[in-house]
Amino acid sequence: MKTAMIAILFLLALVGTSAAQTLEQLIAGAKKEGKLVVYASATAPQLQMYFTAFNKKYPFIKTEFFRAGKQKLVSKILFEEQAKQHIADIIHTSVIETNILKKRDALSKHVPLEAASLPAQYKDPEGFWTSVYASGTLLGYNSRQVKRADVPKNYDELLNPRWKNAIAIDSNKIEWFAMLLKLKGRPFMEKLAALNPSVRDGNTLVLQLLAAGEFPVAAGVYEYSIEDLKTKGAPVDWLGLEPVITYTVAASLPSRPNNPNSAKLFIEWLLSKEGQEVINQYGRVPIRDDVDSKYGKILRFKVRQDTQTAQTTHDRHRPGTKGSRGE
Repeated sequence: MKTAMIAILFLLALVGTSAAQTLEQLIAGAKKEGKLVVYASATAPQLQMYFTAFNKKYPFIKTEFFRAGKQKLVSKILFEEQAKQHIADIIHTSVIETNILKKRDALSKHVPLEAASLPAQYKDPEGFWTSVYASGTLLGYNSRQVKRADVPKNYDELLNPRWKNAIAIDSNKIEWFAMLLKLKGRPFMEKLAALNPSVRDGNTLVLQLLAAGEFPVAAGVYEYSIEDLKTKGAPVDWLGLEPVITYTVAASLPSRPNNPNSAKLFIEWLLSKEGQEVINQYGRVPIRDDVDSKYGKILRFKVRQDTQTAQTTHDRHRPGTKGSRGE
């Protein structure tokens, strides 16, 4: 028995040493590679904010990024995968798009050290991705055109004929469409489509049009973006239609990253408290419990998130079908 206990303690010591060496090995490997290419659907200012902090800690890594809307990003990655053009080192987009890439064998497995303390819903059970932050979708409105008392308080009120030709929707909100379809069903989506919402390409464009008064309401806008506009003096405000639909944005490795050590080191940094603080500063909701978010109460206490269900729903209702109009 004593011999067995000594063996167990020895193995535990090896595991602890291995974990510490792993990070050191990533740093050593990243120094040799000296480069990192991130493919993301996040905004350019957000990615630049990442790199400013990351490069301060790891100045030996030259960072660059390519960003596009989620659907365009997935198409580019799959095209490069088919052409055997391996450019990206990290893919940083929502879990739904990440799962699409996973199903197409465009990802490789990687479980970050920092992921050990995260709840199961923030990790792919097969080890292909790890969530980095959460985001919520709210109802935005032009405060000059609509009184707060008249704004829809729930999704059923959004179907009021008053809002015919008056709703703007971002065509990239796959998570919002998928979960709304799951929550409310196809008949609801058909009624929403009958209101003839204006579908525009991009969250930023939708909010600009909302602030300009082209539309009185915009469905499925991001919490940080509309709050930012409001803070800057734009005539916009928002309400959370319950249940507030949220989703998470993941980090994953493509099938054959050119700079795997730099990529893994960057993911470790994103998930670290330092990285999560940077994410929080930009207005995203960190997934670490030890980093407080100004949007946390909106998303953590009024949350309806089911990434697996949303993915299944998305597969069954491709963009352009009657049940998912507006995508």
